[in-house]
Amino acid sequence: HGSQRVVALNLSEKAFEGPLSPYIRNLSFLQVLDLWSDSFHGHHHIDFSRLPLLQKLSISENNLEGLIPQTLSHYRGLQILSAEDNQFYGSIPKFLGSLSELKRLSIRGNRLTGTIPFTLANLSILQWFTIGQNQLQGNIAPELGSLNHLWILDLSYNLIAGTIP
Repeated sequence: HGSQRVVALNLSEKAFEGPLSPYIRNLSFLQVLDLWSDSFHGHHHIDFSRLPLLQKLSISENNLEGLIPQTLSHYRGLQILSAEDNQFYGSIPKFLGSLSELKRLSIRGNRLTGTIPFTLANLSILQWFTIGQNQLQGNIAPELGSLNHLWILDLSYNLIAGTIP
């Protein structure tokens, strides 16, 4: 028999609560991590750089807090990042624009501040971009007009001005 590896972990809507276990990082073959709609809370302490094959990360509707982790920059194959309705704060990291396989970026309903980084225009296959219900401000970067595959865009309930060409 070949060795068996965990490639997907779906714990969504299981009523789990408490901090996220840092031992998730040991699942090095993980491609899908779905923790949607549980009651995880606190600062996350997962070294995401130890999950190099991750394609989908769904941590929406928990009570996680802190900055969006810099270690996500290691996920060149990440296609879905869903971190809605948590307590993330700080600015939207510029490194998200280097995740060239990203098709869905959903970070609405947090406490993010600052402006929309122009580097997000590098996400040429992005289809879904929701950043509503944060505390973002400034003008819409004209570079976002180059996102030809974008079909869902939510900027609502922020202090963002301008149009997308």
